[in-house]
Amino acid sequence: MSKSFGFSEIYLRELFLKNVNISIMQYYKKRRLIISSFKLLHSNKKIVDIALESGFSNHESYTRAFQKLFGILPSKFRLIGRMQLVTGAFELDQLINKEKRSDELIMNQENKNTILYNIPKVEWGAYESSTMFPICVKAVSEYLGDDISYAYIMAATGAAFRLVWNQEIWDLSNIDIYHTLTDSNDIYQYGAKALGREFTSLVRKDNTKKEDFIAYIKSNITKGYPVIALGIIGPPEPCIIAGYEANGDIVVGWNFFQNDSEFSSAISFMDNGYFRCNNWWENSDTQAIMCIGDKTNTSYNDKKIVERAISIMLARDEHTYAKGIKAYDAWKYMLLNDKWFENNTSFDCLFSKFSVQNDAMVCISDGRKWGAKYFKELSEKYGETEKHICQKIEKYFNSVSNIAKEMMTLIGDWNDMEKMLRNFGDRSIREKLGKLIDSAESEDTKAYEQIKLLLNYI
Repeated sequence: MSKSFGFSEIYLRELFLKNVNISIMQYYKKRRLIISSFKLLHSNKKIVDIALESGFSNHESYTRAFQKLFGILPSKFRLIGRMQLVTGAFELDQLINKEKRSDELIMNQENKNTILYNIPKVEWGAYESSTMFPICVKAVSEYLGDDISYAYIMAATGAAFRLVWNQEIWDLSNIDIYHTLTDSNDIYQYGAKALGREFTSLVRKDNTKKEDFIAYIKSNITKGYPVIALGIIGPPEPCIIAGYEANGDIVVGWNFFQNDSEFSSAISFMDNGYFRCNNWWENSDTQAIMCIGDKTNTSYNDKKIVERAISIMLARDEHTYAKGIKAYDAWKYMLLNDKWFENNTSFDCLFSKFSVQNDAMVCISDGRKWGAKYFKELSEKYGETEKHICQKIEKYFNSVSNIAKEMMTLIGDWNDMEKMLRNFGDRSIREKLGKLIDSAESEDTKAYEQIKLLLNYI
């Protein structure tokens, strides 16, 4: 550390003690214990193994140090489960344990800053996916200790089966998950139900006040439950609120746009990477907050997911949107209608349309990939007949995903955007894209028919 900062060791020790109110070695020991506490909660490792991994020579010395810092034995800490966290230098930096009950530790309700640490980061590519809401659900499920595969979450939320196309305009909101079903708010609750947990939400309306949102956020965070929000930073896309400061005026957490210069100029960052945002309410795209909460006794089986897949893939019109299998024809028709590509000398004009095209390609590429993996997992749970059907669905969905990737290759590489947009504007390229859309529709239709068949057996 001395070499890294260019200070003498003596000066560094004095500087650290003065600013942190703890010696470097005491801080180091404390950090090791904090990290070990996370392993206690989120792994099945033996306590003695965690002790050795944390730099302690034996179980006894680790137990003494842990109890001295947290006021509780490691074994008891693990039995009680996930604790309430308060602000500090990462993770469980302060564990309020002055008052104890048999089943929990009491949080200091007067603390104006409450933050849940170690929630997995949500970002593009997390869990090898690009679908934001399921990524948020998976991150929350991991934090809560639920052992659920990402393929299951993609299927349970309906994200694996969706495709929507606005037939009137090139609409960047096509892929927003709330378009999946007729009632836009229904789709969000399925993630919670799939985890066997309660779901609550608060939607921003004309008469909704900032205080209402703050009260909801504080209520759930202080119970130890992260809040999924639409908006906060940038557009109304899902993100995670991991805590609050200044009694709720500032929220912290993970957001897909937190490093985007277009949206991040007014935010700051915590040491662990969480954004810190104080103008979240002023963002009109902050539209809703929701929470995946306590465990329930409600069962959520594969049959419900299969039924939902059928309802999502059903070819239909809703308002100006073509949904399910019908979205392919609407997509192709607009792509090949020259009226949308007249006078396409404008970079912005082509780019806005290509963004919609790209969203659709990514939607089916990512969605059907995970749909295939879900049915692969499902095939291992049933008999030969069901297994054979699931394997067919897996094959068709993988084919759709690969066709979407072929579309991307045909258009070109993002590293040469000018060439990519020229290709997209070229009628001959768009005709080839149309044929690939037909192929994807054909494979998706085969998968859809097999899913309906599977429903008779499970």
